Amino acid sequence: MKAGQYVAPIYRLSLRDPDTVPRKISYSQWSMYERCPLSWKLAYIDGLAPFQASIDTTFGTAFHETFQYFLTVMYNESVKKAENLDFRSILQNKLREEYVKCVTEMGGEHFSNPLQLAEYLEDGVAILEWFKKRRAQYFSSKGWELVGIELDLCVQASEKNPSVYWYGFIDVVMRHPATNRIVLFDIKTSRSGWNKYQKSDSLKSAQLVAYKTYFSKQFGVPQENIDVEFFIVKRKLIEDSMFPQKRIQNHRPSAGSVTQKKVQRQIDAFVENCFDAEGNKRADAVYHAFSGKGDKNCKYCPFKTDYVNCPKENRIRE
Repeated sequence: MKAGQYVAPIYRLSLRDPDTVPRKISYSQWSMYERCPLSWKLAYIDGLAPFQASIDTTFGTAFHETFQYFLTVMYNESVKKAENLDFRSILQNKLREEYVKCVTEMGGEHFSNPLQLAEYLEDGVAILEWFKKRRAQYFSSKGWELVGIELDLCVQASEKNPSVYWYGFIDVVMRHPATNRIVLFDIKTSRSGWNKYQKSDSLKSAQLVAYKTYFSKQFGVPQENIDVEFFIVKRKLIEDSMFPQKRIQNHRPSAGSVTQKKVQRQIDAFVENCFDAEGNKRADAVYHAFSGKGDKNCKYCPFKTDYVNCPKENRIRE
């Protein structure tokens, strides 16, 4: 298992070695295709997307690992030991390690500075200390057990192609033995939380909808026993707010059978359009560029200024 990962012993029996499957796809890969097929082609067939790191992704990784370590200690050792952890030291070390790793992967190019890193560290510590005081509201030590941290899914992505597998990691998986209910958590770090537009973004929600489907298939848990939840942490609070503010948002997207079938049809279409029967990517398929309404799909696209491979006049606006 990779560093920081935890999987309860009985669930390890259903894990699959990802190196043994012909082709793997992920949520990030599929969601890129859904927003703009050409960007997926340029990144995953032509290999043109450069490695991009930012202070937000670096902080996100460090925070995930710190928070997940707290839960691992809490459920596998004791609540007291978890609450006595030195959050500042752990987060600082993980932030430093992740930043150095990313700079190395970018050929020595820096993307932050000591002042900004210190600000993000203080934000992270504030979130963790706020959570610790209210921990029981979010993760109870009574009646719940930890199934997995970074639990990996590796299961056939579509009935239409046995060579393509869905591969990804679920941040936290909890189980309530008395009712056999499972909750799949995805941790999101955010500057000030999700607004109504982010909460209503069906493609964003589809990540956990797909995880619910594939968790059920891989581990044999009935879909009706599985709940999904985004655990959103806020770095910043509104200054001088008249109302009490929370550092954590919980968002449970619609993940019923109708929504699951809709997401699965989209994944089926992606697999069918982009891979052959052996799992090879189809370079000969047609991949259109969709910039979206107000060019929103281009905003964070690594090819937004690559007018050679993605001519601006060819981009389709919805």
